[in-house]
Amino acid sequence: MKMKKNLLTVIIIVLFTNTTLSQTKIDTIGKFDIWNLPALQVYPGAYEANWESLSKYEAPDWFREAKLGIWSHWNPQSVPEVGGWYARWMYIQGDRRYEHCLENYGHPSEFGYKDLCALWTAESWDPEAFMKMALEAGGKYFVAMANHHDNYDSWDSKYQPWNAVNLGPKKDVIGIWKKTADKYEMPFGVSVHASPARTWGQFMPHWFDSDTEGPKKGVPYDAATITFADGKGTPWEGLDPKDLYGFPHKKEEDPNQSPYADQFMWRVDDLLKYNPALLYFDESVGVNGIVDLGVKMGFGYLAPQIAANYYNKSMALNQGKQIAVLNMKAVGGKHNSLSTPEEAEIVSRSLVEDSEKIIEGEIEAYPFQTDDAIGPWFFDKRNPKYRDAKWVIHTLINNVSKNGNLLLGIPQRAQGNVDREAIEICKNVGAWLKENGEGIYGSRPFEVFKSRAGNFYFTRKDGNVYMFFLTWPEDRNVEIPELAKGGATIGNISKMELLGAGEKIKFEQGNESLNIKLPKNAPNKIASVFKIYHDKTWINDDDPGVHYFGWIHRVNRNKGEFNNDVYESYNPGDRCTFQFEGTGIDLVANVSAGMGKLMIIIDDDFDSIVELDRGAACGVQQIVYSSEKLKPGKHKIEVINADNKLALIDAFIVKKSE
Repeated sequence: MKMKKNLLTVIIIVLFTNTTLSQTKIDTIGKFDIWNLPALQVYPGAYEANWESLSKYEAPDWFREAKLGIWSHWNPQSVPEVGGWYARWMYIQGDRRYEHCLENYGHPSEFGYKDLCALWTAESWDPEAFMKMALEAGGKYFVAMANHHDNYDSWDSKYQPWNAVNLGPKKDVIGIWKKTADKYEMPFGVSVHASPARTWGQFMPHWFDSDTEGPKKGVPYDAATITFADGKGTPWEGLDPKDLYGFPHKKEEDPNQSPYADQFMWRVDDLLKYNPALLYFDESVGVNGIVDLGVKMGFGYLAPQIAANYYNKSMALNQGKQIAVLNMKAVGGKHNSLSTPEEAEIVSRSLVEDSEKIIEGEIEAYPFQTDDAIGPWFFDKRNPKYRDAKWVIHTLINNVSKNGNLLLGIPQRAQGNVDREAIEICKNVGAWLKENGEGIYGSRPFEVFKSRAGNFYFTRKDGNVYMFFLTWPEDRNVEIPELAKGGATIGNISKMELLGAGEKIKFEQGNESLNIKLPKNAPNKIASVFKIYHDKTWINDDDPGVHYFGWIHRVNRNKGEFNNDVYESYNPGDRCTFQFEGTGIDLVANVSAGMGKLMIIIDDDFDSIVELDRGAACGVQQIVYSSEKLKPGKHKIEVINADNKLALIDAFIVKKSE
């Protein structure tokens, strides 16, 4: 069997390589003509380039367990150390970065971004030290910026000669990050910012402008006049400036229909040779941006092709296992950028929504990610202020309580080093997580994310509830109504622990609230965490180990269901699987007139058909199936929609031998 698997892997890799080469036009001297590439064909596999197919996607376990990622947001634009978007603003007269360029490098008709790229030598970059810092901060995955809107690639890029191997560090920056992340067993991700709308639409047009006033009025900037021959004797000798700057075009042109669009697709495809577990796009999937800058990947053009190609290639490179996470912005929620709720729902099931500096307002049905930083995205020496560890932890708790992750940027200076203050913040974040992280890592949202009683947030894990006090109340007597007796999710509380403190917590669980007698002082100045034990330790429909193909997650229903959520299906063949260890299992679901049927398979053998239509009966948290007398050990239950009517899954109850 092992021999067959190895042979299959070889065949997949050969197919992967041959497909890439055969689809690409090569000119007579053996270099890729990056401005005349054919359309990229989606790599064959389980997913097609349409949202109906992509909606069967499920975020992998590693991402859902990780919660905190660390991000290196660093490239040639870091060199001036005056903030972000330097490659654009240095060409816009009157902007502070234009003035900085004049004072430090010269006029953009003479010194352009091509020249700045050569100054990014990364001489102080220590990837080992950065990765150790990320681990010490409690990070569980690492993301590196592959390119920004400036059109320069930080890897050994096959389709963009202006890259980190040919100019600047003269190193495969992404390849080194990948090797380092693998060494420390950190899932590795890359962020891509050079999408057509950003680069072709927002950055490139300004490179062909000129001053509108002053002594250089009307003198074209370097992109309009510089040629390949002008590179002789310069650091960029042998590179064609047109490959960096593109060609003159109007801002109003559709970037997704430009020659840049196909080149962009091939560059993204080339990046997959590093087998990233996460692929992030600084781009909206929908028709409008969070702020409408005309920034959009294209609901029907680029986004589904990129998703299908990535998912299929990732599975081919990982022995058929789906480990891929695709991040795009503005999908669903109150910041929805799609034109209809139906579009938002199907796309939210097809990838992992990302929001820049925005935390969702309620529990989300599917995992999401918020990206933010302890300082500016690009280091700014004019105002090198950092947010503290308390801000990081509170932001993380807020995200996790709503089903989200936090991707945290750590600013790097021009040549790659990190300030001591930033390193200290990472240490403080990690110290808190070492003591309290059990309520963060691997957790899922509770039935509500926050208590009505105060600034107290919830998660749940392994049958326990965790309550995070972001502020310590002055009144030592606190009432938590969400943890009263008789709730939909919480059982009879038997014990409460205050993580990191030795004191016993006095409490009384009443019919209206849980009454807690707090210690006088908070055990932790950042946030204090209570671990709450109770006897209703069901496996929620969204808990680790429960997997779905085709089912739709519904949250915040307020109908008395366990943990305030269910998975629903109207499609025959939609499947749920759960592996458990015990001697039996119960399935908890809703019953009502007109509902459909469920097929139950235990350990790959047909067991029974469950009718959810109970006539006039209507109820939640109903045990609709019970399996007894299984042999002690590991088992698998599969629940399949056997009808074209509504079916719901709420929870599982695992039985153990006494």
